[in-house]
Amino acid sequence: DSEFEEESEEASKLSWKLGNAVIEAENAKKKACGESLRRLRIEEDAMIVKREVEAAENRLKEELNRRKELEELLLKQNKENEANKTHYAQYLRELVSTKEYNLELETQLTEAQSSEKELVEKIVQAVQLFVSFREKRDKLRAEYDSATREVNRYKALDGVDPQRTPFESLFGISFSEIIEATHNFNASHKIGEGKYGSVYRGILRNVKVAITMLPSSGSQSDSEFMNEVQILSRVRHPNLVTLVGACPESKSLIYEYIAGSSLETYLSTPAKTSSLSWQTRIRIATEICSALVFIHANSGSNVHGNLKPSNVLLDANLVVKVSDFGVHSLASLNGGARQSPYLDPESHDTGQLTPDSDVYSFGVVLLQLLTGRPASGVVRDAKLALKRGNIKVLISSSSGNWPVGITQQVADLGLRCCEDRPHL
Repeated sequence: DSEFEEESEEASKLSWKLGNAVIEAENAKKKACGESLRRLRIEEDAMIVKREVEAAENRLKEELNRRKELEELLLKQNKENEANKTHYAQYLRELVSTKEYNLELETQLTEAQSSEKELVEKIVQAVQLFVSFREKRDKLRAEYDSATREVNRYKALDGVDPQRTPFESLFGISFSEIIEATHNFNASHKIGEGKYGSVYRGILRNVKVAITMLPSSGSQSDSEFMNEVQILSRVRHPNLVTLVGACPESKSLIYEYIAGSSLETYLSTPAKTSSLSWQTRIRIATEICSALVFIHANSGSNVHGNLKPSNVLLDANLVVKVSDFGVHSLASLNGGARQSPYLDPESHDTGQLTPDSDVYSFGVVLLQLLTGRPASGVVRDAKLALKRGNIKVLISSSSGNWPVGITQQVADLGLRCCEDRPHL
């Protein structure tokens, strides 16, 4: 029994230990399960934290990108603002410059209006003076005719042919006198040469003269030559070079000598062209026009026929003296006239010189006075400038500041003369 009790007790202990082991195993299992759950929760929490960190990092990157974009945008706006400031400053300068230019234009317009008014007054005075001179001329002509009749009456009483006139003394000049006056046509005495002959200076009968030696070709007789010279010698005008003699033997014409230079020399020489202000140029054009009007009104020989700057002489006071009047009717050219920018294209085609031919030549000279440009392209340049509305590019800088209104009028008149040939 004692053994049984011991065994029972031993069994009871084992059973208790087994129970405790089971309980401990259950507890350990529960504890392990709790630990697993705790670890699982920790891992889940870690994943959540990781995702939150990644999300935060993404938000941070996005924020940094946004900041970078904003900084770039701000930098771009700053650059644009600086450019706008620069443009604004430039616009301000241009505005100030435009206001100053407008003020200058207003001043020029005022001066032009004043100059135009003065010019109109001068033209009115010139017309009045012309009328006065014409009245005086008519009076003097009547007195001259009366005196001539009286002289002829006395000559008739003395047995002298009353048809003989003092003009015949012009033809007393011999070829030997011309040779002596020109020192045998010495080159130092030569002052010009053109299609109608050579021009020499010399002294004939104690008078300084210009001698035009016409081409020797042609079939014109001495009597025809003298008749034509008589007609030309009677055409007298303050702005025409006066014909004072002739030599039918050598077909030469004797003119008054003009001390000065030609308009061509003035326009082509910088030292001289600056002395021709726009007012002086308009006066020169007016005097040329006056001479042409007088020529065209003449019943005997009413065409100049060779108007160009080299034939417009200017004396010491810049007064115009138009030379070579009527020479075309005395000279005979072999092969016809050469093409010239001053020659009316219609005259070149027909071979006939008319008052319209002079009007065309005057238009070219007028445009040269305005622009200072060569004759060969001045008509084309003027047309183009007027078409583009940029007439200022034509104006000669050496002739001062032309008033805009007068510039337009002169250019329009020059082109009208070259295109429409209006009556002067």
